Amino acid sequence: MDSNQRIEPFWKSLVGAGRSVWTLLSRRQRWQVALVVVLVSLGAGLQAISPLALGRAVDDLTAHDAAGAGLAVVAYALLLGLARMSRHAMFYLYGGVMRFVERSMAQQTYAHVLDLPHAFHLGRRTGELNRVVSDGLLGWRRILDAMVHSVLPFAVEVGATLAVLLTVDIPPAILLVLLGFMLAYGFVFYRGLARQRAQHLAASTGDAAAMGVATDALLNHETVKLFGRGDWVVGQLRASLEQGSLAWLRYYRTTAGNGILLALIFAIAMGLALWLAARETMAGRLTPGGFVLINAYVLQVIGPVERLGHMAREFTQALDLTHRLRALLGEPTESLLSAGTRDLPPGGPVAVRARGLTFGYDPRRPVLRGIDLDIPAGRTLAVVGRSGSGKSTLARMLFRLYQPTGGTITIDGIPIGEIRLPSLRDAIAVVPQDTVLFHDTLESNVAFGRLGASQAEIEAAARIAGLDRVVAALPDGWATVVGERGLRLSGGEKQRVAIARAVLKHPRLFVLDEATSSLDTRTERAIQESLNAAAQGVTTLIIAHRLSTVRDAHEIIVLDEGRVIERGTHAQLLARGGAYAALWRVQQQEDAVEA
Repeated sequence: MDSNQRIEPFWKSLVGAGRSVWTLLSRRQRWQVALVVVLVSLGAGLQAISPLALGRAVDDLTAHDAAGAGLAVVAYALLLGLARMSRHAMFYLYGGVMRFVERSMAQQTYAHVLDLPHAFHLGRRTGELNRVVSDGLLGWRRILDAMVHSVLPFAVEVGATLAVLLTVDIPPAILLVLLGFMLAYGFVFYRGLARQRAQHLAASTGDAAAMGVATDALLNHETVKLFGRGDWVVGQLRASLEQGSLAWLRYYRTTAGNGILLALIFAIAMGLALWLAARETMAGRLTPGGFVLINAYVLQVIGPVERLGHMAREFTQALDLTHRLRALLGEPTESLLSAGTRDLPPGGPVAVRARGLTFGYDPRRPVLRGIDLDIPAGRTLAVVGRSGSGKSTLARMLFRLYQPTGGTITIDGIPIGEIRLPSLRDAIAVVPQDTVLFHDTLESNVAFGRLGASQAEIEAAARIAGLDRVVAALPDGWATVVGERGLRLSGGEKQRVAIARAVLKHPRLFVLDEATSSLDTRTERAIQESLNAAAQGVTTLIIAHRLSTVRDAHEIIVLDEGRVIERGTHAQLLARGGAYAALWRVQQQEDAVEA
């Protein structure tokens, strides 16, 4: 998606786009496509031979043959009528296929994007990614429209016209003019097309970057307002849009210059061909009907070739739009990178084990340095430590959002990399530190934890999370729309939704990543009791900053700069008087001040 990326050759782009569409179609739809091609070819062919009837009508009128002229006129009208009817019949068949391709391509694209690794999404702006997808889907439609409505009719019409010109008595000089026109037009057009493609790709990439800036601002509008930085954000957007506008101006300038040169070639060829035809008619070597016929066929050669310029620009722009989308679809997905072949065996809580676990977002800055831990089935392990010590990273590795750079993780004795992702993630429920909800109802956000859950099950999970009282206080109850990313709820209410969603999933492994960090002390204690009840008999990993939430854990490990510096129970760690005990004393003093 880099504007400096190498542009594919036209024909390679065309073949790649065609193959992508063809693989989506069923056998029946491929037959429909074949029938569309037949109807388009029939319409273009009838259109191409219709001037023969018109030329015959003029000659018959000149010879005062009324009957022959009438039959020729009827034939001319019939040919044009059948050509138009075939196009309308084609439109019905093409419309159904096109809608299926659009729907399938959109579904395939979004499924692929959602399956891309977590690290890929961290390096992309959401708005820019959306623009690449929307532009790409628009490009697919433009390609299909161009193929059916422009490319195929052009090929058939020009081919039939050239075949007719070679069979009728056309002066060789006129044929040479038409041939020279096509060669000159093609040469100038091809040279200009490469520059236009590069500039169009740069301009559309600039638009995608501007969309990324705009979407970031909209998603973070509350922060923008709180800091009073609206003017600064608009300035950033203006700068991004101006860069894109400069690229578009370069594209328009190149396109206009190339178009003026092509129009000049067209005017010269048209004038010269008609001048030659008029001279032949005046000399008596060409009948009036022949003059009309040559005029019609000159237009049928020069006109489509001139339209080819606009058609090819539209076509290559569409190919360039799909080029970035096809590059996105070429990114390896999670399923491809770490598919796994085994399912977790059915049963109750799982056992987790890590040995020598290392990881770093950047090789120069390790986050985890040789972590060893065990969580026996049904037991609770708490991980505590300062911010930035690697606690949340450890939790995300259990979901395989990140791959370890060293060491192993096993679940029920199976290396985590061998477990199929659906099986792994179905077994784990997480209550994250930063809860992001869908712009949907409260009920839908809780039900997301287990699709198909009954209302009674949803309400039971809500009671465990203390969400039932929040629902009762809302005017619309469960039908309350929570807003984008849940912004209509408080931090504590969002965390209750996350807890209810995790409880509803009935997991075999609970991951509580600062699950009560947004709650006040009194509410935290109530929620903690509910979480303890929900996690009873379930393997649980607690990531916590507040030590009061982990005092009942079967084992506690203390992380510092990615290393385990202490481990034991709450009582053992206090008795040891080390880092954990120091943290405990500080938090007890803070709680006393708050009280």
